[in-house]
Amino acid sequence: MATQTSTVTEAPSTKIKGLTADLNLHVNNSRSSQPVNPEDYQNAVHILQDHLPAMAIVNAKFALSLGGDHAPLIIDAKVQPPTMTPHEGQLPQDLDAHVFILATNIKRLADGVMDSRYALNWGHIYMLSGPPRIGVKTGDALTGFGATHPKLSGLNLSDLPAPTEEVSKVKSDLSKWGYGLLKNALTPHELTTLKSRLMSQARGEREAGISFHDGGESKPNQRIWCLPNKGQPFIDLLDHNPTIPAFVPDFLGDDAILFSYTANIARPGNTPMHMHTDQITIQPPIRDVAVGMNLMFFLEDVTPENGGTLVMPGSHKGNLAPDDPYSTVDTVAAAGPAGTCLVFESRLWHATGANTVPGSERPVILVFFVRPWMRQQENFSLSLKEEVLERCSDRVKGFLGFRSSGSIGGVQTKCADGSIVRRPRGDEFVGVLG
Repeated sequence: MATQTSTVTEAPSTKIKGLTADLNLHVNNSRSSQPVNPEDYQNAVHILQDHLPAMAIVNAKFALSLGGDHAPLIIDAKVQPPTMTPHEGQLPQDLDAHVFILATNIKRLADGVMDSRYALNWGHIYMLSGPPRIGVKTGDALTGFGATHPKLSGLNLSDLPAPTEEVSKVKSDLSKWGYGLLKNALTPHELTTLKSRLMSQARGEREAGISFHDGGESKPNQRIWCLPNKGQPFIDLLDHNPTIPAFVPDFLGDDAILFSYTANIARPGNTPMHMHTDQITIQPPIRDVAVGMNLMFFLEDVTPENGGTLVMPGSHKGNLAPDDPYSTVDTVAAAGPAGTCLVFESRLWHATGANTVPGSERPVILVFFVRPWMRQQENFSLSLKEEVLERCSDRVKGFLGFRSSGSIGGVQTKCADGSIVRRPRGDEFVGVLG
């Protein structure tokens, strides 16, 4: 059984095979050649001029393109004060990067309604060449968030969370470090049953040609979505496992709902996922409150070598964020024996690690709860099979989003707080009358 709980990893993401494919996964790069409204372009140039002194944090000389019909701007942030000049013709050879940010997104970044790490991941900041850090820090200079990269130096690594059966210790670790490890969170029966059902489902989806894969250029990892539809053991975990009531209500309140309920099998040949928080899609970013809690159940021993989740300890509080979300520098791998639950909150910077063990698989189940006002990643009201929903207890229905909370979650009218709601049937729908 694995007992090591953390290992420092220092593998710059720019060296990782398949980075470009992962970095541009969500990018529609055709926008880099689209014409730009002249007024938007001039407004973006004025914003850049106003923020030019802040570009010192980029510490690079780079080209910045704002649209396909305008010459790129050369920003030299290696000199003080930084300079910016339009450039026609072939780009200089001494540039550190070429960044594309649509002119309208310059304003959004400057208005503080978009974080640069979110912008990078979703193609609003697009690296035509050079390290992702330059694009990130360019965005930081515009937002003024002043995010600080969380470092391991100064931390006593022996103090970091280790698997324990004490719920109070895990809660203490969660508060201090943003994560904790609950040992034996699954009974032997739960572990065996869940693993058997998950691996059978994964195989079935592959054989049916409907499986979802990611994890770099060769996409060896497999994700299984919407677990409630895929076997009673997954519903039983929600209904009966004591880990959920031990942590979720205390952290998120009584009406927490599932943002998603998935599994991830990390396989050899994968590349580390980009560093992210589980609330990175909230724009503008929220750092002073956690909106979610993730419970990751280990179905195998998880080690730094087989894809243990990389975390930045203590990065959940304050304005902390990695300079380069595609680098694993200053991370540790959260590891523990099969049956452990990694409990972490939604502001923690983390990523799936690389599985370097030949022939191995690292399956985990991810039960991600959020506050009831959050929009769910998985729209369970649409994706859940009717016969599955009918078998669910009210407790599970509540987790899936079928419980009203305050003034939200009603069906055709306002419902009493805490009511379990259902889809209307047949003539129960109220349409045009009179």
